[in-house]
Formats: sequence, structure tokens, C-alpha cells
Amino acid sequence: MLDLSSLQIFYFILAAALVGFTKTSVGGVGILSVLLMAMTFEGKASPGILLPMLIIADIMAVIYYRRHCRWDILIRLAPLTIAGIVVGFFIVDIVPAQIFERLIGVIILIMLFISLVLEYSKIKPRGGKFATPIVGMFTGIASMVANAAGPIFGIFLLQMGLNKETFVGTRSWFFLLMNLAKVPFSFSLGLITKESLTLNLYSVPIIIAGAFLGVLVLKKINLKIFMWLIRTAVIISAVRLLFF
Repeated sequence: MLDLSSLQIFYFILAAALVGFTKTSVGGVGILSVLLMAMTFEGKASPGILLPMLIIADIMAVIYYRRHCRWDILIRLAPLTIAGIVVGFFIVDIVPAQIFERLIGVIILIMLFISLVLEYSKIKPRGGKFATPIVGMFTGIASMVANAAGPIFGIFLLQMGLNKETFVGTRSWFFLLMNLAKVPFSFSLGLITKESLTLNLYSVPIIIAGAFLGVLVLKKINLKIFMWLIRTAVIISAVRLLFF
């Protein structure tokens, strides 16, 4: 697997498994895979390697939940999400490679903070004319820069009272379409290369295994405890990116 150390290979395998796991179980777990990839690959390489992995997992989720989607929500989000992707493209292009990992750490912590505020406070994005464009812009920017839009978008959807199938289906279609829209920008920035696509081929069976594991584990775990373990791991990993 190219020239990676044993620890880097472990991080890569764990990240790929989490990518599949989050699509079939607990939304928001995938944010840890972003940090693991950033700790594995220096500079701006990690988002480009992770993007095709996310698309593979999104396709799996869409195949299963293809009939469950609130297209009206996606249509309202689309214009500002695309604008956010464009803004994120210029951010990635401008930010020096040597501090890009720290930028990912900062974005992850900001997104985690926002998602916690939305989850535990009385501030609820009801999908109105004001909230929807803001969510669209933030998800576009955070996704293009760090593939880290999952938590805030998940909380946004939860406030709309969707049933489980519609929630997962809408989320899956949104991220599949958004991630596909990011592909030409990532090629333009040189984030996706022949070498990164080779790594993506290695990741396919791991992602599939993670997805099946997610289905099994979801029925047996305490979700609140599990999510706080994930959040703790996210904080530790983000701090490591920022200061070590």
C-alpha cells in the first residue's frame, strides 16, 4: 500500500471502515475518519484520498434507500451548497500545505461545537428561509475543505421530523450529489491522483465490511455512550492535528 508505516496503514484501514460504518449506522461517526486520514497523509492529500471513499459509501447507501428522499429539501439547499463548494475550492487553493492539517482540525472542532449547540440548546434550524441557505453554505465549505459536513447537516435534518428511512435517504442523496460535484474541483487542485485512486481500490472491501458491521452493531450498542466516545476521540485527534 504505497510507502506507508504500520501506524499509517492502521489509520487508513480504520478510517475506511468508519466511512462504511457511518452510512449504515450512526451519522457523524465519519468525522473521525477525516481526522484519521489527516493524521495519515500530510498536507492536502487526505481530502482527495477520502473523497472517492465517501462516494463509494454514498452509492451503497443510495442503492438501499434510493426511494426515500425529500427532494424539496435538497433543491432548496443546492444553490448555496454549490456556492459553498466554490468558496471551499478557493480556500484549499490559497491555504499553504504546511498549515492545511491545522485548518482541518479547526473546522472539525467548529463543526462539532455547532452540532452540540444545535443538539442540546433551544436553537433549532427549522429549515426556514434563513436557516436553509446558511446550512447549505456551511456544508458546502466544510465538505470541500475537510469532508466534514456530516454532523451539522444531520442535526439540520433531524429537526424536520423525518422518519428513519427518509432521513437516511435524504442524507445519502445529498452527500452523493455534493461529493460528485466536488470531484472536478479536487482534480483541478491535484487532490485526486493516480496514486490516490490506487489507495481507493484498496479501501473498497474495507468500506463494505464497515457498512455490514454498522448494521450489526447498531442493534446492540448504547448510542449515547457510543457517540460520546466518538466525540472524545474526535476532540483528541483534532487537538493532535493542531498542536503536535
